[in-house]
Amino acid sequence: MTEQQPTADTHDMTWMLKRLATSRGVAHAVLFTSDGLVLARSEELHRDVAERTAASSASLFALGRAVCEFAPTTGDATPRKIIIDLDKACVLVFAAGHNTVLAVSLSAEVTDAETAVASAETIKAIRGLAPALAARERTPTS
Repeated sequence: MTEQQPTADTHDMTWMLKRLATSRGVAHAVLFTSDGLVLARSEELHRDVAERTAASSASLFALGRAVCEFAPTTGDATPRKIIIDLDKACVLVFAAGHNTVLAVSLSAEVTDAETAVASAETIKAIRGLAPALAARERTPTS
């Protein structure tokens, strides 16, 4: 029997989000499947908020994929990051691993230095953990 590669849907990735949430300016983080199932969330984030965030961010990510045909790209393009710019805050939604997305809430505007630092930290974490951040395909059960 072969051992399965650890993935975000088989192993708890809360430790990674806890570490990310200690980055300057980061308020919350939630890791979810591309269809909106919460896999992990930062400790301070209420479960209901995490679930709504995952569902709405998964929809945004799907819209981003649909809009890619508008951009001069080749092949099956997927957004790397979607930015939601709010007054004195922003939300960054990243492609994390195969079938996973990571949303990060920042208590800083997009133009603030904290946002650049938090974005770089998030991208670094994603690159280092990409295989473990993946999720297997979910299939409907009969």
